[in-house]
Amino acid sequence: MEALHGGHAIRSAEWKKRRVPRSQTGSKGPGLVQNLDKFTRNAHRGIAKSEAAKLIGKIAAVSSTPLGKVRAELIPDSTWKRAGKTLGPQASQTTARLSHVFEFAQRIWENERDAAEWLAAPHMELGGATPYSLLRTEAGGRVVENLLGAIEYGFPV
Repeated sequence: MEALHGGHAIRSAEWKKRRVPRSQTGSKGPGLVQNLDKFTRNAHRGIAKSEAAKLIGKIAAVSSTPLGKVRAELIPDSTWKRAGKTLGPQASQTTARLSHVFEFAQRIWENERDAAEWLAAPHMELGGATPYSLLRTEAGGRVVENLLGAIEYGFPV
């Protein structure tokens, strides 16, 4: 049996596997909680501009929107230009949110490309907005996280 979520067909048997945190599956490398913790701590001190650019580039690579516009939807041009090598607190928080949501989406779709495509595609549950574009604010990030949670646990969306 398959369920369709945000344009992606996912078999029911796969849901059971996805509900188990990566730390319990024997997967190597840092899990979602460790990455979130790292980004949260770094956001306080400021996240490297290069790290943010790399993360935003992954979303832009699958989007029809140019890289500069994708980045500007998350971090305003003036803020990006003013930042030296390290982003300020608000831009760092946005980057941490993007990282967290991207990791969450990767856990659901099990690969980076599909997760990035979901983040870059307009979604009807978000009023036609792209999930990444809502990550500029904490409230928008929570909406996207709730939508991903519904998808992860098989609720209709």
